[in-house]
Amino acid sequence: MKAVIELRRHRLDGSGYLLHEREGLRLGFTEGGVSAPLLKRLFPSPRLLFLKQVHSDRIVSEEEWRPGIEADGLFLRRPGSMAVVQTADCIPLFFFREDGRAGGVVHVGWRGLLRGIEERLAALLGEDLGRYGFLLGPSIEARCYEVREEMLGIFADKPYGKEIFRKTAAGGHCLDLQTGLKMSLGAQGVDPGSIQDSGLCTRCSRGRFPSYRRDGNTGRRIFNFLQLRDEGSAGS
Repeated sequence: MKAVIELRRHRLDGSGYLLHEREGLRLGFTEGGVSAPLLKRLFPSPRLLFLKQVHSDRIVSEEEWRPGIEADGLFLRRPGSMAVVQTADCIPLFFFREDGRAGGVVHVGWRGLLRGIEERLAALLGEDLGRYGFLLGPSIEARCYEVREEMLGIFADKPYGKEIFRKTAAGGHCLDLQTGLKMSLGAQGVDPGSIQDSGLCTRCSRGRFPSYRRDGNTGRRIFNFLQLRDEGSAGS
């Protein structure tokens, strides 16, 4: 199975969002200065499920969700509510059954990757893993993500540990989160053809996406969202 997600740009109050819609599924992410209230105006019908993200390996279901819950991923199994994950350099990992019967979003930074949040996700999907497609949303790419040398030791025990660092011209090291995530998903049994990468770097995209590494803690975030839809939800 090959994941094919085609994103179309829409404008909204001077900002915008990219959206993919098909029967049973709606997903996308925001651009520019979209705020949480503006996101609610954009999607007034579904209940928006936000998380208190703490760089953990915890993924919760809609049934477990409550306001302020500490977790870094949401798993939906029925139409209606919209899962929302906020990022500003970390990877938003969308996952979805091709029939639209389940899906969600996971926040993957270096701490989440180290703790194996993608392994937790694969375990949650279980025998249905092969029915899922995956999309890596906008995130900081290796060439823009220089890290301290001790990070090499932190990831040394990971099977992909030697594959995710690139030397800089000045002798430093850059971390390739995307490669680490893809390699780990592959080790869990995910077909590489089911993984799609948006190829969008947050740090390179000044004015389009917020970047913690580029701008510091401005409070601005990308809102990454996914909703399962039934036949009656078209246009909502």
